[in-house]
Amino acid sequence: MRILKFLMFNKFVKMYLQINFSLLEWNKRFKSLILEMWNIPIIFFPILIISMIPKISFGNLNQGNFVWVDIIFSISFSLMMITLINKDFFGGQSTVHRLLGFKVVDVKTNEQASKLKCMLRNVTAPIWMIEVIFLLVNPKRRLGDIIAGTSLIEIESTDPELILVEIQNTKFDKEAKLTLLISIVWAIMFILLFN
Repeated sequence: MRILKFLMFNKFVKMYLQINFSLLEWNKRFKSLILEMWNIPIIFFPILIISMIPKISFGNLNQGNFVWVDIIFSISFSLMMITLINKDFFGGQSTVHRLLGFKVVDVKTNEQASKLKCMLRNVTAPIWMIEVIFLLVNPKRRLGDIIAGTSLIEIESTDPELILVEIQNTKFDKEAKLTLLISIVWAIMFILLFN
């Protein structure tokens, strides 16, 4: 848990989360999207750099096929993508949503969205520029929300580090396992399509 806490809440991540983005105050939802799209890559930055060392060191040698170098980087990148689309997995709130006071809910019931719906709403994260345009046209729901049948509601903001307690106490039921399995398949397909 210490490693996870370090990755999620190290000095650089905390500095990033504290950026004011005063230009985005006119639309709190837009601010959330911008913060969200860079939060996960900042968390994974050290892992991606470490996984690129063998690629830089051995990737261009003519002596053999260094497929394992690409596999190391692909695994790291896949973990980042799986984390990105499951950022709302715990309590319907990512760390940014906790900070800004948002929660993902099912649009029909107005109850916390299921893990599967939270994941589904984020499969559009790689095309975040389209999501930005979508939010400018429709500030209440982005494309991922429409696809998943979810919406964000405003709640009282909480300490983002409380997500660590939820992570530690999570029991992986059938839905959670299915969600993670779909996420893994999605990440593999994403890498194969955009390699």
